Amino acid sequence: MASSQEAPQGNNPFVMPESGSLIAWLFNLDKNVTKAMGGVLSERGNDLSGLHSILDLACGSGGWVLEVASQYPEISVSGVDLNESLINYVKAHAKVRGIDNAYFSVMNILEPMDFPDESFDLINVRTLFSSLAPADWPPLLQECKRLLRPGGVLRLTELERHNSSSPALEQIWDLYARAFYVTKRSFSPDGKHIGIVPHLGRLLHEAGFQNIQNKAHTPDISAWTQDYDDWRQQDDIAWTLNEKFILESGVIAREEFRRLREQAKLEWLSEGFSGLAFFLTVWGNKPEDSTKGK
Repeated sequence: MASSQEAPQGNNPFVMPESGSLIAWLFNLDKNVTKAMGGVLSERGNDLSGLHSILDLACGSGGWVLEVASQYPEISVSGVDLNESLINYVKAHAKVRGIDNAYFSVMNILEPMDFPDESFDLINVRTLFSSLAPADWPPLLQECKRLLRPGGVLRLTELERHNSSSPALEQIWDLYARAFYVTKRSFSPDGKHIGIVPHLGRLLHEAGFQNIQNKAHTPDISAWTQDYDDWRQQDDIAWTLNEKFILESGVIAREEFRRLREQAKLEWLSEGFSGLAFFLTVWGNKPEDSTKGK
């Protein structure tokens, strides 16, 4: 697979264009995904005892950082992102909320980050599939390993395409997966899926992490569920924000894509709409003996 430098990413690898809509969408996404996952660290029963310093990579709107920091004021929680506008936004948001144990910096996670070795007990990485090419993952995980204290945890959460009763929505997910494939951002062998989730454990293993475990999260986004409207609105905005990327990949013409989107909106609103989202969290420990796994 090609490296991120060969993919059409420009200076910002994120596929969605910067806008006020993007900030609002990212904040709602953070909230919805955290809820769907059962809390900020559900695999630990949301018990953060023993953690003193946490880092969130590509923190976006900072929603996860702020949630952890507000719930656990004794923990120092840092977030980094390449997007300066997002970082400025979340700094202001933290100040307004009076959260003084959350820290935010502009950094490119594909370069060595400006933290000393062994700075963190846990590093959180969530939904980076749209920003990284396959070749970007191994060096990123090695950088995470450098930043973790011995025994520290690296936690990866990524998504796979939703499944639903909407024919138009299924076609849109087909196009989305195909767009990642043709732009060399996908782990999929054939472009039918995003393809990253089966590789998360392998990537951690090859990076030298131990005690690797995983947990699936499958929020029901059907019409009868409590959170249906949140997921429906989030989906609608997501396809608006992703339209440029999908069209520029060449997998569909503008008129046909917009026709599919209108049809998907109608099918989302049908009484019998059924759907499941899918996220997988995989985590592992840096060896206590930091010379192992190098």
